[in-house]
Amino acid sequence: MEGAMREENARLDELLSQHEIYEVLTRYCRGVDRGDVEVLRSVYHQDATDDHGMFKGRGVDFSEWIVDWMRDNLRACQHFIGNFRCDLQGEVALTETYCISFSEYKDGRNSTVFSRFIDRFERRDGVWKIADRLLVPDLSRSDPASPGFGAVQGWDFTWGSRDSSDPSYRR
Repeated sequence: MEGAMREENARLDELLSQHEIYEVLTRYCRGVDRGDVEVLRSVYHQDATDDHGMFKGRGVDFSEWIVDWMRDNLRACQHFIGNFRCDLQGEVALTETYCISFSEYKDGRNSTVFSRFIDRFERRDGVWKIADRLLVPDLSRSDPASPGFGAVQGWDFTWGSRDSSDPSYRR
């Protein structure tokens, strides 16, 4: 009976760890899409590294760099995560997460990037965060901008924004 209980507790810890890691991944997407440096910093351990191709360095430094870059270059963006693999090895988790990002550039083009995050997570003091990240693009495309969905006469949407004035911050 004691062995079965130990096995059940180990399985519960595995499921909770996978969920906590997935929550970090969705928080990362929210931080990028809302341009929220503090949310982004919260997903990285202080000594974490991030290789996004255009940026290679500490994750906490990437947080500020990407928000500034996006503010200068993009009108809007959204990140969606999909397939998620998580190989737990004690206090370390090796993950692969598929991501699709949509960006509307200020210069009038739209970009879609299909990529994967190859991450090493570590649980330190009971908290899972990214310790090392590699962004691996698999394909991308750019298209000229077209009139937005909200351009239909008479439709009155509450549009999102890339800062704390976004409606999600009023919850």
